[in-house]
Amino acid sequence: YLLLLLIVYLGYKFRELQTANADYFEKRGIKNVKRRGILSGLFKVITKQISMVDIISDIYYQHPEEKIVGFWDLSKPVILLRDPDLVKTIGVKEFDHFQDRRTVITEDMDELFGNSLLVLKGQKWRDMRSTLSPAFTGSKMRVMCELVVEICEQMVEFVKEDARTKGPQEYEMKDLFSRLTNDVIATCAFGIKVDSLKEKKNEFYEAAQELSNFTTPSKGLKIMGYRIAPFLMKLLNVKINQPRETKFLRTLITESMKIRDEKNIIRPDMINLLMDARKGRLTHTNTEKESTQSAGFATVEESNIGKRSVRREWSDDEILAQCFLFLLAGFETSSSVLSFTAYEIAVNPGVQDRLYDEIKGVNDELQGKKLSYDNLQKMKYMDMIVSESMRKWPAAPFVDRICNKELKLEYEPGRYFDVPVEFSFWIPIVGFHMDPKYFPEPNKFDPERFSDENKSSINPNAYLPFGIGPRNCIGSRFALMEIKSIIFYLILNFSLEITANTQIPLKLAKSLSSFQTENGIHLKLRPRV
Repeated sequence: YLLLLLIVYLGYKFRELQTANADYFEKRGIKNVKRRGILSGLFKVITKQISMVDIISDIYYQHPEEKIVGFWDLSKPVILLRDPDLVKTIGVKEFDHFQDRRTVITEDMDELFGNSLLVLKGQKWRDMRSTLSPAFTGSKMRVMCELVVEICEQMVEFVKEDARTKGPQEYEMKDLFSRLTNDVIATCAFGIKVDSLKEKKNEFYEAAQELSNFTTPSKGLKIMGYRIAPFLMKLLNVKINQPRETKFLRTLITESMKIRDEKNIIRPDMINLLMDARKGRLTHTNTEKESTQSAGFATVEESNIGKRSVRREWSDDEILAQCFLFLLAGFETSSSVLSFTAYEIAVNPGVQDRLYDEIKGVNDELQGKKLSYDNLQKMKYMDMIVSESMRKWPAAPFVDRICNKELKLEYEPGRYFDVPVEFSFWIPIVGFHMDPKYFPEPNKFDPERFSDENKSSINPNAYLPFGIGPRNCIGSRFALMEIKSIIFYLILNFSLEITANTQIPLKLAKSLSSFQTENGIHLKLRPRV
């Protein structure tokens, strides 16, 4: 009977969704994308017939003269912003009206993801942002950098030993960097030492892989089920991640926090910072005045929301959720950015040579000392390369904002749209980044776009590798520090070479998230003499 009820209910919902809001944009004089079957696009993404990047790009270019374009997310009308000034209006100027993101995964679906900073709303988001913000300042990154350097040195020794015993080896870079960023997360966030290059199937790596992968058809179908029939999914107690998948992480964190409390252990990692935050001991200092640009062109600035003081008790689950978010962001997105950056360095020998010269110069100045956070900030060409890589291969194809207070939005002179509560705007990062209007010859990898002479011509509202406004990526400093540290040690010790298995140009997979390659990125790492 339950299955029959499910079929009847879903059939009713499909019909309801298909006919809802059909003339929404026509009534308001807004150009829109032709509506397809209500589940057509979503089903094709989940079954990997089309990528999310393709969908965003298709909508972006359908009406190239328009500043806004309407489309449907299931039955909900949504507007895609095509104008950088409107992006600034929604993301920054009118932030009080657009402070939330749409909730794709709720606490009912997954207690970890659903409690994370990424999906929290309203005052709870503001409080959590303020609580976590001091953990990502420049001074904290200086300490974290020491932990990242240890992992980089571990990687160098592994690859060199491989080359000593078997000759220079070819690696699939996403796999290599996933293992490397996994070990960075393990030490920086959770305070444990793992070596995923030597121990291929260690428990932490396998748990991280499982928890961070939301692109499998099974998880995609569960998300689709919750979006269409949330009542039934709750009734059936369907979870995105199974309890066995979260048990390892929960046990690891709660036991670590318990031992640290009992024995007064202090370690410069994310768990310790979150424990301090929970106790109200983590605050911004007035003496720390670090410019955003010193951390890199792509870095985003923390708003006053993140800098205010908060006195609020956070539960273990809420702290656990932030550790999970750190795992998710660090494992998947950082390894993806690193993979594409390594590819571009390998297929552009002139870029690699110039980068090596800069890295070697910094290393010579170190005179045997370890790389520091401040050393990284001096490397201009490194920053140009990473900035361009995140332009061409952004970690997310879009971000969104949900209206939480009604607003009359003037999107063109004399043209207005009355924005209702819960209305969604999508900001097409991949659209702006690949638009020749903002980045000439967008398919060309050209770090010179971000040189001192040229970067002032870049529209900051069309370059969004870490999002925009107060709801930007809180971990941008950490991500750039991690990425640059790994590239530093990689290029210092190895030349990156293309092989017969290197795809040029890359063939992209039909991914639910952002850019992924169909057959991986295969490069040979040859030790430098």
